[in-house]
Amino acid sequence: MSKSIKNQPASRPPVDALQYEKLALSAFDLCDRHLGQLDTLITLASSIRRNPSITLEERRLRQMLLELLVDTAEQYQQELECDRELYQVIALDAKGVPQGRITALHAANLLAEASQRAKEPAITAIATQLTSPSSESA
Repeated sequence: MSKSIKNQPASRPPVDALQYEKLALSAFDLCDRHLGQLDTLITLASSIRRNPSITLEERRLRQMLLELLVDTAEQYQQELECDRELYQVIALDAKGVPQGRITALHAANLLAEASQRAKEPAITAIATQLTSPSSESA
């Protein structure tokens, strides 16, 4: 008796080990980015907690810092959701799942693009609001 060929997964061409190495390095860079983002959130939360607001201007600054904290956390959450999708693509490709038809090169390019986006100063505009003189005077 011979085994049925129908139950075997579709064969796929071998993936270049160099592509997976690049992919792994990109994933490692993403983990470093997430650690940096968590450090930013911790710094913001610590700053808010350490400095009690007494005056009206301090209360406004505290409110602005809280808004920055929430905006930053939401942005990081969106980026992490995109990264999770990319990790899923990588895992499907590594397992050879036929439904996940994507080349390692394409997945590496997606990760490189995500990493490049992360290097751009995402919260520069909000941070400049904190350092610029207030247009409202109390």
